[in-house]
Amino acid sequence: MTATYVAVTAAAVLLTELVILGIALLAPQRPVPLSPKQVQGLTQATAAGLAAKLAASSTLAGRLTTRTLGTAGLPVTPGKAQLDGLGGVAIPVTTSPVCDLGPASFAVVVSQSRVVLATSYPACYPVGSSGSAAQGGMPGKLIRSFGWPAGGTDLEALPIGNSTGIAAYAAIPVSLPAAAPKGGPENTSSVVAMVYVEVPAFAVQASGSSISLAVAWPGLVVLAASVPVGLAFGLLSTRRLTRRLKRLASATLEVADGEFSQRIPVSGHDEVSLLEDNFNRMAAQLQASLAAMRQLAEAGARQDERSRIARELHDSISQELFSIQALAGGLRRTLPPGSDVLPAVETMERTAGDTMREMRSLLLALRPVALDEAGLASAIEGVCRVYTERLGVPVSADVTAADLPPPVEHAILRVTQEAVANAVRHSGASLVTVRLSADPRQATLEVADNGHGFDVPAQQEGSAGLGLRAMRDRVAEHGGQLDIASTPRQGTTVRASFPLERS
Repeated sequence: MTATYVAVTAAAVLLTELVILGIALLAPQRPVPLSPKQVQGLTQATAAGLAAKLAASSTLAGRLTTRTLGTAGLPVTPGKAQLDGLGGVAIPVTTSPVCDLGPASFAVVVSQSRVVLATSYPACYPVGSSGSAAQGGMPGKLIRSFGWPAGGTDLEALPIGNSTGIAAYAAIPVSLPAAAPKGGPENTSSVVAMVYVEVPAFAVQASGSSISLAVAWPGLVVLAASVPVGLAFGLLSTRRLTRRLKRLASATLEVADGEFSQRIPVSGHDEVSLLEDNFNRMAAQLQASLAAMRQLAEAGARQDERSRIARELHDSISQELFSIQALAGGLRRTLPPGSDVLPAVETMERTAGDTMREMRSLLLALRPVALDEAGLASAIEGVCRVYTERLGVPVSADVTAADLPPPVEHAILRVTQEAVANAVRHSGASLVTVRLSADPRQATLEVADNGHGFDVPAQQEGSAGLGLRAMRDRVAEHGGQLDIASTPRQGTTVRASFPLERS
């Protein structure tokens, strides 16, 4: 987070610098006058360029293909030199019939014999002449003043009208390779001509887009200072926020380790406070869910224990009591009237019957806890949901809520559990449907699947499974009937009906 502050600060300073540079680059250019010395340097560069071109063409001494120098069509600007944009001055072809060297920009190529070979100002320097007689023979004087063969460059004051102007001139020799004499050095050269360029020492140049250091240095200083400043600001401004986030992360790890009672204080009204509040809610919900799961686990354990006790009582003590009652009844019927032991036998029979009725009441009290807490419909839907979610076998429930006697509810729930378990384990079904309907006369439970089915008669002739026998016994205990309809590869339907009047 601190690094983000530093990066944002540096980016803001850099963006400001770029905006300043962009404004400077897009600002309209203004003409800036050049000094005479600058114009002199440009004049010398122009003369040197013309000399190099003439030397490369090797067409001097009467072999020039053109006699005209300069750029035709270029406007003549008396008293002002023009820049060519290539580091030199532009030389126009001056076609005026009047020779006026004072304000003119011109170029002349002169041979060693002081004869004009090429010119840009024919009125002053006609080709083949030694200069015109204009201006008191000034063109001829200039030709004779060339420092042959070295040339030279300088600034010179020239009369212009009633005043005096400054002109920049440059004379550059043109050297051509010469044949080496016998026994002499090779690659010798000789000066065969002189290029003379003269322009007024006044020119203007558009201002460039360079950025002054007075503008660049402050931005660079601010950019360098933004790193420590942003670092300090980030540490100071994010210290409290970072501490809250670390506390939230630590509490999250404790919750992940199972400490659901962990809570953190909510401070402020920002986004982090929302995270803190949501964390406390999540921890509270997890704690409540854990408590609920523990209660369900305890309830399930109690249910299993009650079911086990009920089954033990039913399968052992109830059967023994029934046997005692049956034996006492048979003994009572065989004894002659007036027998001394008849009252004792009758008492034993009544006691066994009373004990069986008490046992039935105890068995009713030990029915599944799920029926007490949620009802039969919710208990059956819970069974279907467990198989669907945990085993991936779709089990749908179509249950009509009804007020049934507790023993019938218990039996229906157990038969449902056994039938669904058989369908999932043995039939290979991909869909199981549980339907429960009731009217004032009877309750009907139907469990159907689309599995591979089986041969019912063959199953009944053989040793029936424990699950089928348990279902038949439970239904028979309540005077009901269990029917199984199944055909190989066409599924199985288990239908159990429980009479309600008898119950």
